[in-house]
Amino acid sequence: MTNFKTTSSAFAVALILAGCGGGGSDSAPSVPVATKPEVSVPAPAPVSPPSDLQTSVADLTYPAKSAEHEFITEFNQFRSHLGLGLLSQSAQLDTAARNHLNYVLRNDEYTGGTVDMLGVDQATGRQMFHIERADKPLFTGVQELDRAKAAGYPGSYVGESGTFGGGKGGQVAFAALSSTVYHRAGLMYQSPREVGIAVGQDASQTFVLEFGFVKPQANASDYLGTYPGPGQVGVPLHAGVEVPNPFPELSLTNTDFPTKTGYPISVVVKEGATLEVLKFTLTQEGDAAPIESRLLVKSNDPNRYLAANMAFIVAKAPLKPATNYSVSFSGRVNNVVVNKDWKFSTR
Repeated sequence: MTNFKTTSSAFAVALILAGCGGGGSDSAPSVPVATKPEVSVPAPAPVSPPSDLQTSVADLTYPAKSAEHEFITEFNQFRSHLGLGLLSQSAQLDTAARNHLNYVLRNDEYTGGTVDMLGVDQATGRQMFHIERADKPLFTGVQELDRAKAAGYPGSYVGESGTFGGGKGGQVAFAALSSTVYHRAGLMYQSPREVGIAVGQDASQTFVLEFGFVKPQANASDYLGTYPGPGQVGVPLHAGVEVPNPFPELSLTNTDFPTKTGYPISVVVKEGATLEVLKFTLTQEGDAAPIESRLLVKSNDPNRYLAANMAFIVAKAPLKPATNYSVSFSGRVNNVVVNKDWKFSTR
């Protein structure tokens, strides 16, 4: 059995990612701006996770040191760091991921096909990366739940994400996802129990990730997770490029994001709860004033992707290397005030 307690630091990588989504009967996580005085209330005492939170899983069957093994290991370390339930490997979701990867690589206009994978499907409003067309080669199902069911997965929800390793493996591919706003929101979805993955041999090293559940996991009612977390080291300096773009004022290039964003800082509470931000600041060690940052919550999300239980701040300039930062958060969760202060350091 594998039981994760720590997380490894991630490497920054600027890559355009395909937007995550959900093909289940529930709406996907797809995943509020107020500046109010801080209310001084002690943080709630930590609670034990509920009995249905998956805290250990069987060892992965992917070859050791493979990109698949690296990625899912990083994913579970990330979830453990946040206090979320771990994900167990599903052979059916592996198959669904492989089938969809084959479809993408066969039909993507950049690899000789005729489909613009970053285009939008008119029927669902989703990116074509997540949609298969029945008239195209290697079709196995329109959306990810359809494809998972075709592979024998018995769950009622399946979500999907895509990223690229650029030939550098699973750690870099996972870092690309976790350095974003929307894709990190998808990674923080609390309900899934199972996961599957497939990695391409193409020049971009395309990754297709599937995650789902038959029975959802659940965190305690007073759960609060942060990322980067308290004492985390080696934190990257800026946000990763993703589609859809959470920053309409920035272009989807590898020049705007590294020079006009900092690494996203996130707070997440129990799914289904409403998180209201009272104060959320990032301050460089030795400075009196917080760094100028963007606050992203459900009410001001330009793409209407974020859920009500999440909040992000993203600095308007990259963080400095080898530097300590302090985060101060105060908010209300279903009208109960919560405070959290912590520090991290950059690579």
